[in-house]
Amino acid sequence: MSVIKSLHEISTDGNLAFVEKVAHLLKMGSEVLGLETAIVSYITGNTYKVMYAVSPDEKIKPNSSYLLADTYCKDTIEADNIVSYHDVAVFPGSEHPCYEKYDLRSYVAAPIRVNNQLYGTLNFSSTCPREAAFSNLDYDYLLLLADWIGSHITKQQSFDEMVQQKAKLEAQNLMLTQITELAGVGTWEYDFLNDSLEWSDMLKGIVHIDVNEKMSAERVLGLIKKEATKKQYQEKFTEIIATGEDCTYELEVLTDAGETRWLETRAHPVMKNGKCIKVIGATRDITERMFTLQSLQEKTELAEKSLEARSGFLANMSHEIRTPIHGVQGMLETLANTPLTSKQKQYLDIAVRSADSLLGIVNDVLDFSKIDSGHMGFEEATVSLDEIIELQVPMFTRLANKKGLALNINTKALKNTMFVADGLRLSQIIINLLTNAIKFTPNGSVALTTRCTEYGAGRFRVKIIVTDTGIGISQPQQEVIFTPFHQAEESTQRRFGGTGLGLAIVKKIVSHYGGNVEVASEIGKGAKFVVTLILNSADEIRRENALGVRANSSRKISREALEKARVLVVEDNEINQIVIKEQLKEIGVNVDLADNGERGVAKVKASIAEQRPYDLVFMDCHMPILDGLQATKCIRELGGQGEAMTIVALTANALNGEKEKCLQAGMNDFISKPVGTSRLHKCLQYHLALSEHALKTSA
Repeated sequence: MSVIKSLHEISTDGNLAFVEKVAHLLKMGSEVLGLETAIVSYITGNTYKVMYAVSPDEKIKPNSSYLLADTYCKDTIEADNIVSYHDVAVFPGSEHPCYEKYDLRSYVAAPIRVNNQLYGTLNFSSTCPREAAFSNLDYDYLLLLADWIGSHITKQQSFDEMVQQKAKLEAQNLMLTQITELAGVGTWEYDFLNDSLEWSDMLKGIVHIDVNEKMSAERVLGLIKKEATKKQYQEKFTEIIATGEDCTYELEVLTDAGETRWLETRAHPVMKNGKCIKVIGATRDITERMFTLQSLQEKTELAEKSLEARSGFLANMSHEIRTPIHGVQGMLETLANTPLTSKQKQYLDIAVRSADSLLGIVNDVLDFSKIDSGHMGFEEATVSLDEIIELQVPMFTRLANKKGLALNINTKALKNTMFVADGLRLSQIIINLLTNAIKFTPNGSVALTTRCTEYGAGRFRVKIIVTDTGIGISQPQQEVIFTPFHQAEESTQRRFGGTGLGLAIVKKIVSHYGGNVEVASEIGKGAKFVVTLILNSADEIRRENALGVRANSSRKISREALEKARVLVVEDNEINQIVIKEQLKEIGVNVDLADNGERGVAKVKASIAEQRPYDLVFMDCHMPILDGLQATKCIRELGGQGEAMTIVALTANALNGEKEKCLQAGMNDFISKPVGTSRLHKCLQYHLALSEHALKTSA
């Protein structure tokens, strides 16, 4: 049999493994070349490793390693070609480094290449020298055999790499499957080329479908609970295919077990040459999240309804409490203007203080409730903080004088500086701080000083510093005094009274203006409160407008003009009717009364018909039959004099938004109960002066 034929039969024998084929070829090569030892080596660096070997008595074992420098194959590697020594003793001779180490006397080898890279050698050797040198035919056979071995090692390596890659992919797929199962994510794929839909077992399990069931687009649509959602799903899928963009959507489905579930699906189109060939996706069960969200929405709606109910309760409480307080304060004020004995004046003074205290408590509770719920409105107007503080000085001077305290007010730093802020809220800061300082100072002094520095373009950092020589506040109590309903000590509340809301309100207002409030104090050594506000400056136009308003408000009319004025009071509460009538009588104004909105409108119509229209109407808001807002709209709809008539809201509801409702209904101004004589007087002076000015201007 020829060498080529034998080589072909061995290499094409499908029953032989690669190792067996190499062994057969090495044996055949040994026979052809007449050399008893054949080795296929793998060489890396300076290491020579036996991969396959045929030797007498199998002395040379596969995987044996040697130093390359100690082998004749070093010559083959350096030559990168066939090297043959038919008689080593003759050539290369005993001088060769390997001569004494090995008893080889004949050797021939060729390099093996795998993927065009040097792999090792195919070498044959014998302990006996050959009689003749190796022929060209021997070389051809050696090269053919080396090429075959190199080619099959290349194939074997590729196959091994494929097996390793397959094992790696299988491990990755297993891990991915485990991860998706742990995450509760099911996968799917819709192949347009084959018109096939594949669902993972996990996804089928989510909707309780048998794992062996074949899926289809119609089957998926059948799971969707609502018809409208089915249409949206189809439109979304069509959009994904057309645009090639990823998409995430949520579906409510009815499982095969009859359960309602919510699914979130993320779809990714696979495009080829601008055409969608498949869509792959991941789906997870979000039922628990959706139910939690629904529960939160229900709780939110319930909380909002509770807040609305609370707001309604506060509005009603405001009206119900302020109305009788107005009656009490009004009658006490009226009583104070009658002849009284010293004992009666003493009792009256106690009653007035008690009524004022009660009103203060009600105001604190309502104000804090509004601020805390976020319903407290903050107006933006041009204000002078200097004037706001100065307006409070007379009241606190009287309070300080009663206790024998020295009151020092210094607002020089605020002179000629206008701010954009809510004057009422700034007043609350001043009132609360000075009230506390005077209340908790048995003797000595109370002082208020101010600081004002520029804080960027058009902004100022304003400090209001209130110090006293009072009882002081301990360090632990300083940490809670800004907490609602807390005072420095329980004994303090018993001794001095109050709700413990004043400083909490101050803190809320100060926070709105981006500032803070700090306290420094020691027991028995007084206290120092420092309020810092960041306020915007007012421009010149707003300042001029504000000055114009103050100029109008300062315009006075004579008592004779007041006596000629026609005023209508629309009020359903009998006590308040008496109070307001007496207050206006003291001012010098004659009053007509109407006990509900319907009668009020009728009186206005009659006054216009008689060509003696009312100059001003005080309108209560909460009345039977026809409330103040509806009555005002009816008067405005009369046109002419009814439309021009001055209507002032007079209501016990002090909650946020009430003033806006009154102004939107067509009223000109707003006064909250309880109201004193001086406030009524100022209101009359202002509006009657405006009317008088308007008449003169038109004339």
